[in-house]
Amino acid sequence: MSVEMVDKKKNEGQEKRYTRRLGKVGNSLSTSIPKEFADILGMDKGDEIEVTCDQERGEIIMKKVQRNNIPKNVRPEVLSAMNRAINKYDNALRNLKDR
Repeated sequence: MSVEMVDKKKNEGQEKRYTRRLGKVGNSLSTSIPKEFADILGMDKGDEIEVTCDQERGEIIMKKVQRNNIPKNVRPEVLSAMNRAINKYDNALRNLKDR
């Protein structure tokens, strides 16, 4: 890992950039997020991130997922069970949608 200080703009101070290596996990590639960035965004193990790709700019953008739209009376174990069912039957549900 390396850290590079880059002048973002003269009046805005400096921007920190880290470099990371990619590792292989199953059929995917993975990397780590610098602890400093995770702390700034209030992220912790198990949190969700949204990953998008801007092919024109050659960038991968990661954002912390905000789950503020879940009603307060929904228990976490119910939400977890729903997510497991959706993941398990994702292909079947998509096939039904296309019929």
